[in-house]
Amino acid sequence: MADRRRIFVAWLPALAYMALIWTISSIELPELPLDRVPLRDKGVHFIEYAVLGFFVAHAALRTWPAHPASRTIPIAIMIGVAWGTLDEIHQSFVPGRYAEVADIVADSLGATAGAFARLGARWLRRR
Repeated sequence: MADRRRIFVAWLPALAYMALIWTISSIELPELPLDRVPLRDKGVHFIEYAVLGFFVAHAALRTWPAHPASRTIPIAIMIGVAWGTLDEIHQSFVPGRYAEVADIVADSLGATAGAFARLGARWLRRR
Protein backbone atom coordinates (compact mmCIF):
# COMPACT_ATOMS: atom_id res chain seq x y z
CA MET A 1 0.00 0.00 0.00
CA ALA A 2 2.90 2.35 0.72
CA ASP A 3 4.12 1.92 -2.87
CA ARG A 4 0.73 2.96 -4.27
CA ARG A 5 0.66 6.01 -2.05
CA ARG A 6 4.23 6.95 -3.03
CA ILE A 7 3.37 6.61 -6.72
CA PHE A 8 0.13 8.59 -6.32
CA VAL A 9 1.99 11.40 -4.54
CA ALA A 10 4.67 11.37 -7.24
CA TRP A 11 2.10 11.71 -10.05
CA LEU A 12 -0.20 14.21 -8.32
CA PRO A 13 1.66 17.39 -9.41
CA ALA A 14 1.87 16.21 -13.03
CA LEU A 15 -1.79 15.23 -13.16
CA ALA A 16 -2.90 18.46 -11.49
CA TYR A 17 -0.80 20.48 -13.93
CA MET A 18 -2.24 18.55 -16.88
CA ALA A 19 -5.73 19.36 -15.60
CA LEU A 20 -4.74 23.03 -15.33
CA ILE A 21 -3.45 23.07 -18.92
CA TRP A 22 -6.69 21.43 -20.12
CA THR A 23 -8.84 23.89 -18.16
CA ILE A 24 -7.00 26.96 -19.41
CA SER A 25 -7.09 25.77 -23.01
CA SER A 26 -10.86 25.21 -22.66
CA ILE A 27 -11.43 28.92 -22.09
CA GLU A 28 -11.96 31.25 -24.98
CA LEU A 29 -9.34 33.93 -24.54
CA PRO A 30 -9.01 37.30 -26.23
CA GLU A 31 -5.81 37.94 -28.15
CA LEU A 32 -3.05 38.17 -25.56
CA PRO A 33 -0.61 41.11 -25.66
CA LEU A 34 2.47 39.02 -26.32
CA ASP A 35 4.20 41.44 -28.67
CA ARG A 36 6.88 42.24 -26.08
CA VAL A 37 7.51 38.61 -25.11
CA PRO A 38 10.37 36.91 -26.97
CA LEU A 39 9.14 34.05 -29.15
CA ARG A 40 5.62 35.14 -28.21
CA ASP A 41 3.12 32.30 -28.15
CA LYS A 42 5.68 29.58 -28.84
CA GLY A 43 7.76 30.67 -25.85
CA VAL A 44 4.70 30.39 -23.63
CA HIS A 45 4.03 26.90 -24.98
CA PHE A 46 7.67 25.92 -24.44
CA ILE A 47 7.70 27.08 -20.80
CA GLU A 48 4.28 25.58 -20.07
CA TYR A 49 5.36 22.16 -21.32
CA ALA A 50 8.84 22.38 -19.79
CA VAL A 51 7.11 22.53 -16.42
CA LEU A 52 4.95 19.56 -17.41
CA GLY A 53 8.00 17.63 -18.64
CA PHE A 54 9.74 18.27 -15.32
CA PHE A 55 6.74 17.06 -13.31
CA VAL A 56 6.21 13.95 -15.46
CA ALA A 57 9.91 13.07 -15.40
CA HIS A 58 9.89 13.42 -11.63
CA ALA A 59 6.90 11.09 -11.40
CA ALA A 60 8.43 8.58 -13.80
CA LEU A 61 11.72 8.52 -11.90
CA ARG A 62 9.84 7.96 -8.64
CA THR A 63 7.54 5.32 -10.12
CA TRP A 64 10.34 3.21 -11.59
CA PRO A 65 13.37 3.95 -9.38
CA ALA A 66 15.10 0.69 -10.29
CA HIS A 67 15.00 1.41 -14.02
CA PRO A 68 17.72 3.48 -15.64
CA ALA A 69 16.84 7.06 -16.52
CA SER A 70 17.52 6.19 -20.16
CA ARG A 71 14.25 4.23 -20.02
CA THR A 72 12.11 6.50 -17.84
CA ILE A 73 12.97 9.91 -19.29
CA PRO A 74 11.78 8.94 -22.82
CA ILE A 75 8.47 7.83 -21.26
CA ALA A 76 8.14 11.24 -19.61
CA ILE A 77 8.88 12.98 -22.91
CA MET A 78 6.34 10.83 -24.77
CA ILE A 79 3.66 11.64 -22.19
CA GLY A 80 4.39 15.37 -22.53
CA VAL A 81 4.32 15.22 -26.34
CA ALA A 82 1.10 13.19 -26.31
CA TRP A 83 -0.57 15.63 -23.90
CA GLY A 84 0.53 18.62 -26.01
CA THR A 85 -0.84 16.99 -29.16
CA LEU A 86 -4.10 16.04 -27.46
CA ASP A 87 -4.45 19.56 -26.06
CA GLU A 88 -3.92 21.12 -29.49
CA ILE A 89 -6.64 18.88 -30.91
CA HIS A 90 -8.86 19.84 -27.98
CA GLN A 91 -8.25 23.54 -28.63
CA SER A 92 -9.44 23.18 -32.21
CA PHE A 93 -12.94 22.61 -30.78
CA VAL A 94 -12.87 25.62 -28.43
CA PRO A 95 -14.38 28.83 -29.87
CA GLY A 96 -11.68 31.45 -30.40
CA ARG A 97 -8.88 28.89 -30.22
CA TYR A 98 -7.13 26.92 -32.93
CA ALA A 99 -4.60 24.13 -33.27
CA GLU A 100 -1.17 24.74 -34.72
CA VAL A 101 1.57 22.27 -35.58
CA ALA A 102 4.15 24.83 -34.45
CA ASP A 103 2.53 24.79 -30.99
CA ILE A 104 2.94 21.01 -30.85
CA VAL A 105 6.62 21.45 -31.75
CA ALA A 106 7.06 24.06 -28.99
CA ASP A 107 5.20 21.80 -26.53
CA SER A 108 7.40 18.85 -27.48
CA LEU A 109 10.63 20.81 -27.16
CA GLY A 110 9.47 22.17 -23.81
CA ALA A 111 8.52 18.72 -22.49
CA THR A 112 11.92 17.41 -23.56
CA ALA A 113 13.77 20.31 -21.92
CA GLY A 114 11.78 19.92 -18.71
CA ALA A 115 12.39 16.17 -18.55
CA PHE A 116 16.12 16.68 -19.02
CA ALA A 117 16.11 19.49 -16.44
CA ARG A 118 14.65 17.02 -13.92
CA LEU A 119 17.30 14.50 -14.89
CA GLY A 120 19.95 17.18 -14.39
CA ALA A 121 18.53 18.04 -10.97
CA ARG A 122 18.73 14.37 -10.03
CA TRP A 123 22.34 14.18 -11.20
CA LEU A 124 23.30 17.32 -9.25
CA ARG A 125 21.63 16.04 -6.09
CA ARG A 126 23.54 12.75 -6.31
CA ARG A 127 26.91 14.53 -6.62
